[in-house]
Amino acid sequence: MMNSPQRKSTLLRQLLDATGPIVVPCAYDCVSARVVELAGLPAVMHGGFNTAASLLGLPDVGTITQTEMIQAARHMAEAVEIPVIADVDDGFGKSLNVARTTSEAIQARLAGMYMEDQLLPKRCPSLGGGGVVPAEEMVAKLHAARQICNQHDPDFVIIARTHASLAIDLEEGLKRGELYAQEGADLIWVDLGYDESVRDELKAIAERIGPHAQLVANMTENVGRPLLTTDELYEMGFKLITYPITLILAATTAMTRVMRELQEKGTIRDIADEIMPVSEFREIVRFADFLEFEKQLLQTDHSE
Repeated sequence: MMNSPQRKSTLLRQLLDATGPIVVPCAYDCVSARVVELAGLPAVMHGGFNTAASLLGLPDVGTITQTEMIQAARHMAEAVEIPVIADVDDGFGKSLNVARTTSEAIQARLAGMYMEDQLLPKRCPSLGGGGVVPAEEMVAKLHAARQICNQHDPDFVIIARTHASLAIDLEEGLKRGELYAQEGADLIWVDLGYDESVRDELKAIAERIGPHAQLVANMTENVGRPLLTTDELYEMGFKLITYPITLILAATTAMTRVMRELQEKGTIRDIADEIMPVSEFREIVRFADFLEFEKQLLQTDHSE
């Protein structure tokens, strides 16, 4: 019932050092994190879009707090054995705030975090994005995060995410990606609009930034971008491939369908066979493990 004593950050470092791509979907709660783990994927991401929606019922427009974000990610890290990478938005302030955020993420047994260079109020790219802070400000934040890592968990992975290609142009995104890599980020995530020129943009990212750091690519279904395969992205030079809102959209699609069926027909019997049996759901929440643990506790109580 307890997670492995090995640091999740160390596990993530091992994945990053190994050959091959790492597919890391974003979970929106502990059940979806378990689904990712049971599917055999090596790591899971926590996301602000997902947390704002599932925890508060709000869009990801910068209203969620550091405490809420870290706590949601902490619960995921406790629920799975695989590494969890947390979304920390802009670090929730200036360099001093970033230091605190990094410390909290490490204490939560997270494997890493991704931090962006958006201006406040920030906005998820799927909701329109926003402007960016000066590159020097993001560099200072990366320095602060790295200092905390060096003190408390050198394996903790820092991903720098830039929105400059959307807010300004691709060249600015490339310059920032190179700069952030040189200033201590382990992986670089350059957000793109992913229109018809996406392949050329991804190749430019790989050529310019790839020599300095490993790269992140994200596949988001609802903003007009073509979904490339894991092999295609890895061959281009991208190590970590994330699906940031796939699970929450898929779950909401399924729930909406079932509720419409109930509202329209007064029963769900026509689609009941498509719904997961409770017996399978018990496996996701490890019901048998809790029964066994309870049994051991009762035996201990009776022996005293």
